[in-house]
Parts: sequence; structure tokens; C-alpha cells
Amino acid sequence: MNTSDKSFSDIASKIRSKRTDQAADEKPRNFEELYLLRARILGVLIRDARQAVDLTPAACAKQIDVPLATLNAWELGQKMPSLPQLELLSYTLNVPISHFWGTETLLLQDQHGGVNTGEYVALRTRLIGALLRQARQNANLTEEALAAEAGIAPGHITAYELGQRPIPTPILVSLASACRVNLSYFLENGNRIGTFLLLQEDLKHFSDLPEEVRRFVSAPVNQPFIELAMKIAQLGSDELRTIATSILDITL
Repeated sequence: MNTSDKSFSDIASKIRSKRTDQAADEKPRNFEELYLLRARILGVLIRDARQAVDLTPAACAKQIDVPLATLNAWELGQKMPSLPQLELLSYTLNVPISHFWGTETLLLQDQHGGVNTGEYVALRTRLIGALLRQARQNANLTEEALAAEAGIAPGHITAYELGQRPIPTPILVSLASACRVNLSYFLENGNRIGTFLLLQEDLKHFSDLPEEVRRFVSAPVNQPFIELAMKIAQLGSDELRTIATSILDITL
């Protein structure tokens, strides 16, 4: 953690401590100090979100149509943006506006760092090869038959399944189709990269929902209904039939 991150953590802790102390002794708030602390926290969050998308201060200021000096003042906690300006920042920096209400920085989370790329590719190549062999066997295909389906040499299938040779994605698509599995069958889902990929797919599916459905799902007050729907989805047909009968008995 660098000096700025430590400073930010100290500020966030201080403002939380002030809230606790004020609740305990009920002394009048020092609004000037409170607003200064909030401005400094907001400034760090703005700078953090801007740096997370690798946008320069000048480019960011231009996109939201404010002077560069104004953006610099925001990031230093010397001034605070209005809500409409914060909304433009949220849109420009591709973060939910709730990011600016919090006390956790994107860069500090380091969601995409720390991956040994060479080791990752080698391990995934072996795992994909093992999955391919399993899918081929489940489909009752020989190496020769699968190779013929994909238009490649049988020796390539052996090398792929042993993890000795990475499978080009277009060829993997043909192999998956021949084995009657989706390409998602081969996707990573057990580590940080896999979690990120799954989240991106979930976000894509969510964005494809009708607007009224997205709003319903996003409202925290509706979470009990969503949890109920998930439980109902797990019930067997007999259990669902019993519940439907009970509802009919109540309403008739």
C-alpha cells in the first residue's frame, strides 16, 4: 500500500470515528471539518476511478466539460463537484455512482493484478486438453473421428488433449461443436480470472433484460422476492403442484 492509500484509509477511518464519537456524546458537529474530510475522500475516489481507466486529468476534464484546474481541485479535495457533475464522472469513468459514496478504491482492490501469465496459460492449456478428452469420450468419438470433424490431423488432437499444444479458438469452436458441448464448457470458472469472466457474462445478460426487469432486480427492497423465486425454481414438480393447489384453496 502506497502513501496515498494509507492517507486515504486514515481519512476514511477518521470520518467513521467522528460519526461514532458524535453518536456517543451527542456534541454538535463540526460541519466545516466534516465537509473537508468528505471532499478529500471524494477526491481520492475520483482520482482512483480516473486512473483505473487510464484517463489523463486533461482528457477527463475535457470529456465532462470542466476546466482542468477544476478537476484537479476536486481530486485534491479543495472543491466538490455537484451531483450532475458526479453523474457525468460516473458515466465517463464507467463506475457506478455509488462508488463515490464509499471508502474503497478500485486500484487498492487490485482485482486484475498478480497473475502469472505464463503459468496461467500453461495450466489452462492442460486443463482444456483434459476437458476436450472428456468431452470426446462422452460423445463416443475417436481421436481420428474428432480430427475429421474439425478438419485437422489426428496427431493434433493427441497434442491438444495432453496439453502439449494450445488450441486456437476457431478450432476449439469446431471441436466443441463436434463433441456437442458449448464453448463455455471450456471456460475458466475457478479463480480470479474465471470469476471476472463469469461476472462480465452475468452483466451482459443483465443488460439484455427489459428495463423494468432490471429496475426490479436492482432495487434492494425486492431482494426477498428474488430469493423466493430462486427457492421456487429449485422445487420439484410435485412440490410446485402442491403449492399451486394450496394457493387455489386460499383464493377460491
